[in-house]
Amino acid sequence: MRKFYLHKIDKSMSFSLNDKGILATNPKGLGNNFNITYKETAERKYLANIKPEFETISFDIYFNADGSNGYKNYKTFVTFLSSTGMKQLLLQYEDEITDKYCQVVLKTQPKSEIDDEGIFCETFVFERQTYWYKEDIQSFSLHQNNIGNNGNIFPMKFPFGFSGTVFQKEYRATNLFFDEVPIDIKITGDIKENICIYIEDINSKKILQQIKMKVNCKNGQIYNFIATDKKQVLITENGQTRSAYDLIDHLYQTFLYLPQGTYIIGSNIQIGDKGSIDISIKNYLLD
Repeated sequence: MRKFYLHKIDKSMSFSLNDKGILATNPKGLGNNFNITYKETAERKYLANIKPEFETISFDIYFNADGSNGYKNYKTFVTFLSSTGMKQLLLQYEDEITDKYCQVVLKTQPKSEIDDEGIFCETFVFERQTYWYKEDIQSFSLHQNNIGNNGNIFPMKFPFGFSGTVFQKEYRATNLFFDEVPIDIKITGDIKENICIYIEDINSKKILQQIKMKVNCKNGQIYNFIATDKKQVLITENGQTRSAYDLIDHLYQTFLYLPQGTYIIGSNIQIGDKGSIDISIKNYLLD
């Protein structure tokens, strides 16, 4: 049986659409749609570009299939939607093969009366924002880790203990999806140099994309490059969050997108830096 759930974007609150009191049926728009662009010359016509153009996702939602109070159930559902701030939601779809997610925004919230047969059913429509993706996210950190001095042991069995410094400023990341995927970045802690993060071709060593900042990162500061949904660059300091867009060198990219294939994601973090650059990349699905 297919199941659907709605979550706040951070999954701090969830709502099931699979109960008898509130039951989503007749789902539409779960597939993909593409906008295809061609160019023509005197000799031939050729494919120029393919961009996703998602259909809206709709559900017929029954609010009293079990004979309960339909208006009360409806109120419970719209109260949940309101609690999200009417912003992006996370739609979870279980189809007995894959458990997957996409981000949606509420488009249509109808309300009518219970019909002559006592049924209360409304069609809710959502604008889809992303491809489907799996919950397991490719994530890693670029940072220095001091091992042994603080009681941590390198993962080798006794008696092969190791004490020292493990330093990672590059990571080999793979994207198996046909389209480039956005990279979310979180920077924390003391980093001495003005921060640079890049994508490098493994064979040619050519830098394909890079973010350069006009500042370093200090203890207590958090920088977030949110490429996946909000397309925002934020700094959090002393409990306050604001835009950090003016702190980026605009001669370079604002966000990084991993092309199909395997590439190096690296940074200019140095030995002695106490900060960390945390990277997360969603595993997108065509279905």
